[in-house]
Amino acid sequence: MKKTILGIVLILAVSVFGQTLHGNLVLPPGAFLWLTTDAATEALGGAATAANDPISSGWANPSCLFYSGAFSAGASYCYIREKTLHSEIYATKRYKDWAGAARFFLVDSKDIEARTAPTSEPDYTFDSHQLYIQLTGARRIVNIANLGVSAKWVHERIDQDNRDGWIFDFGASGEYRFIRAGIAVKNWGNKEMVFRLYRENYPITYRTGIQAEILDYAVIRADWVKPDKLDGWLPLGAEGYIGDYVVLRAGWTAFHDTRNISGGIGVRFRGLRLDYAVVNYSENLGMSHQVTLSYVPVTR
Repeated sequence: MKKTILGIVLILAVSVFGQTLHGNLVLPPGAFLWLTTDAATEALGGAATAANDPISSGWANPSCLFYSGAFSAGASYCYIREKTLHSEIYATKRYKDWAGAARFFLVDSKDIEARTAPTSEPDYTFDSHQLYIQLTGARRIVNIANLGVSAKWVHERIDQDNRDGWIFDFGASGEYRFIRAGIAVKNWGNKEMVFRLYRENYPITYRTGIQAEILDYAVIRADWVKPDKLDGWLPLGAEGYIGDYVVLRAGWTAFHDTRNISGGIGVRFRGLRLDYAVVNYSENLGMSHQVTLSYVPVTR
């Protein structure tokens, strides 16, 4: 119990004082649906459809929540170009053949410039706020297969306009020996939201992925991600363990418009996990640096 309390206190401290830098980007309205997950997954190119990382479990594929351990919790705090703050906190719990999780995102973008014509100075500036709450459940059907579903409530305010909506994720996964595979459909629900004269569709996204463990020393992952009406991309990643405490990671996101090489390192000690990731973006978008602190009690 004392270790659990200590872990939660450290996680909350990171949520207040930690930061993530995402190049020269300001988060655009609606981008909360593409928010990144934990640093470990980012370092692996974003491949997570068959993953078991504590934070990514349920993010890419709700059925993978079952692989995340008996209990886990984590938090992150993002700082993007002095104008956008992105906070996340999550917790997962598994009991027998059931698993559940709650995830909370809060995004605050300030001083967004508005123009009606190309000018050196904006007509005015406005703020954008997004709140994203996700509840996930997973059920083991047989010894090698799981099903999962997530319900996500999304609230967004841009300037003086507000909108709300429910969307859902569905997923299935299975494992046999050292191979795990998964499929998922994300962001299904209300297809259109209206802001004044503007209409925006939620990005329904299809994912499939595979993960393979190489003895007890390494893991490789490959995904295929296809948003509706957009070209797909191929996240690839590999991680190797150095002793019992250090993990090295590298990734590549093929066919993506802006993202390409990624890498990172992780440190684990008595249930505490500290992960760092760096991602390179083209189109003058710069580098993304991300840090995640999570707590997964060690089982004996």
